[in-house]
Amino acid sequence: MNKAVFYGVGVGPGEAELITLKALKTIEHCPVIASPQTAGGGMMALDIVRQTTSLEGKEILPLHFVMSRDSQELRRSHEAAAQKIMDHLGVGQSVAMINIGDVSIYATYSYMEQIIESAGYECQRIPGVPSFCAVAATLGENLTPQMDTPLHIVPAGFDDLEAVLGYPGVKVIMKAGRPLGQVKKTLREAGQYEKASLVQNCGLPDQRVAHTLDEAEENGGYFTTMVVRP
Repeated sequence: MNKAVFYGVGVGPGEAELITLKALKTIEHCPVIASPQTAGGGMMALDIVRQTTSLEGKEILPLHFVMSRDSQELRRSHEAAAQKIMDHLGVGQSVAMINIGDVSIYATYSYMEQIIESAGYECQRIPGVPSFCAVAATLGENLTPQMDTPLHIVPAGFDDLEAVLGYPGVKVIMKAGRPLGQVKKTLREAGQYEKASLVQNCGLPDQRVAHTLDEAEENGGYFTTMVVRP
């Protein structure tokens, strides 16, 4: 029996054509496909994959993660999901956990990897197109206007966003949907409101592009990514 491997597979930001060949080959290789599932039963990453390849004969393993700031509750959620994955690894079945975007950028896969790797299983990461790269392409923005321009990536909920806005170079603000009102306020105070553009749900059927923040929907959802020009 071949040694089972736990793969973290980035499937890109939403557009099915942005899934890499390596990601597809890994998914096709694994008999078990693990996908995060929302409380409403949706599995966005799985929906993207289904547009590119057949999953016939594979076991689909839904993973439920709580949305909480309680570290103990999060840990229990991660351990429960990791155990479901290890149940398959333990009998020689490789598992591909599919993730929106890239598995190394704000991805739940990293928590699974820590637990599963510490249990002695091999883990491998398959990179995906990051959402902010797709957003920049959609906006026609250059994330590094000059070869020496720095690029800063920060979640909208970061405690000291104002300080980051003072850094030189381009700023990417991720997960900006829910706190968009506060982000706008911070940008105004920093004198950078007019320098920002964003895309909500990039690559998905309900994608919305806002070249100015005045055009942006206030409740754009979790997958809202902003680019602040230098």
